[in-house]
Amino acid sequence: MNGITSPDIEQYLYELVPPRDPLMIRLEQEADTRDIPIIGPLVGRLLYLLVRLSRARRILEIGTALGYSTIWLARACAPGRVITIERDEKIAQEARRNLAEAGLTRRVHVLVGDGVDWLPKLRGRFDFFFLDADKHQYKMLLDLALPKLSRGALVVTDNVLWSGRVVQTNPDETTRSIQEFNRYIHTHPALETIIVPVRDGIALSRKR
Repeated sequence: MNGITSPDIEQYLYELVPPRDPLMIRLEQEADTRDIPIIGPLVGRLLYLLVRLSRARRILEIGTALGYSTIWLARACAPGRVITIERDEKIAQEARRNLAEAGLTRRVHVLVGDGVDWLPKLRGRFDFFFLDADKHQYKMLLDLALPKLSRGALVVTDNVLWSGRVVQTNPDETTRSIQEFNRYIHTHPALETIIVPVRDGIALSRKR
């Protein structure tokens, strides 16, 4: 994943991030070796602080992968709970093992399947929503999630600058989906939004 900032600035920021525990370092190395996209420590730290600042206690995540971002979220919202949705059964099993190693099994519920199918079934309100799934589904997933978010809830969406490809004049289908999503969240009457150009671009939205 190509970052948005210059390599020198990126390296500088990474050197400032506080040390992670052995589990998180292992997951970062494993994701790099296996080419599994994770948010990395910069965005992880950002998520952690956003959850702490918003005092979120019930968090929804779509796109669990190895559980790296889930661990950041669950640690930040203690003693709250996280519901995370992962499409791939094998990856979900890995995430469960990593969450168990982190001591978070009781506070994280991993659901397997498509977020589009799961969202209508979820009950209760969430006060934090992290979206990091199929880019073509971003708009649909947001529309399904919004009615389930409490007033003032934060929506954090990853990869919204897509390695800088969002500025292309002849983008591919995935890039067009992200461009359309970015316009959508900036003009949505129920949202206040800003994009932060860190790593691959993070959209921060607040439900009015």
